[in-house]
Amino acid sequence: MVDPGQRRMTFTERYVHTGNIALNVADWGVSSPGAPVVILIHGYGSSWHTWGRVVDKLSSMFHLYAVDLRGMGRSGRYGAGSDRQTWADDIASAIPRLSSGPVVLVGHSLGGWVTAAVASRNPHLVSKAVLVEAFSGAQSEVRKRERQVRHEERQKRAALIRAAITPADLVPMVSERYDGASANSISRIARMYFELDPALEAGRPGPSDDSDMFESMFRSIQCPALIIYGSVANGGIMSDEEARRVADLIPDSKLLSWPKVGHSPHIARNHDFIRALNRFASEQAPKVPTGRNSPNP
Repeated sequence: MVDPGQRRMTFTERYVHTGNIALNVADWGVSSPGAPVVILIHGYGSSWHTWGRVVDKLSSMFHLYAVDLRGMGRSGRYGAGSDRQTWADDIASAIPRLSSGPVVLVGHSLGGWVTAAVASRNPHLVSKAVLVEAFSGAQSEVRKRERQVRHEERQKRAALIRAAITPADLVPMVSERYDGASANSISRIARMYFELDPALEAGRPGPSDDSDMFESMFRSIQCPALIIYGSVANGGIMSDEEARRVADLIPDSKLLSWPKVGHSPHIARNHDFIRALNRFASEQAPKVPTGRNSPNP
């Protein structure tokens, strides 16, 4: 672990073009020779800055990257014809441009779904997957909450984002939506909304009812996976039952439950999150006994 008094690690931001989109990528460089490559993927309506409480220490352990998904942060806009799979395709295209080998992919919320989708279709790109309060389809709490958010409300938010000249213009909207949040949190969320493509907020993909597609995706993940989740009562989107269901679908998975936190375990328990990720990423895969094949997922 990094000494608490150590200076903040420096990083650079640059665009990585996949051939279809320019993605903004924060890069902390190589921490030490042979350090694993870790890529962080944020959730909906956010940017890589949502990982702000963990990047300094993680960058001392890994070659760390954090990516802005298309339509969010400083990456290219969402674009006509894009859908949820487009985000996964973007990340799959970016990985070989960032690393010469498979990476540890870490995703929060929507980013957790993106992580699962990339790992399931591209096993050669992902050595380990960490799903943090991941969106898991129709059985996620997201489905219940989406029913409560009217189309008109999303359109209103999109109009406010379009009209904003500075992030400060969105502070009243954020303050109303996140009543009780600290001034610093409201300021950070306002900036993330300011950078969000308003077309995405107006017509973002809704939760899918295609349960078979989601089950097939999770079953196809061949690498070890760590599922970290909080409590629905505190704002989480994975219930105990849903977390166990997803874990049962992934052939090699572990569950880590933090019932006193909500949807952002990497923020609420940042030090525990760093330890858990470091421990999981450092674990060696068990050797397969001679004469036996690995189980087919």
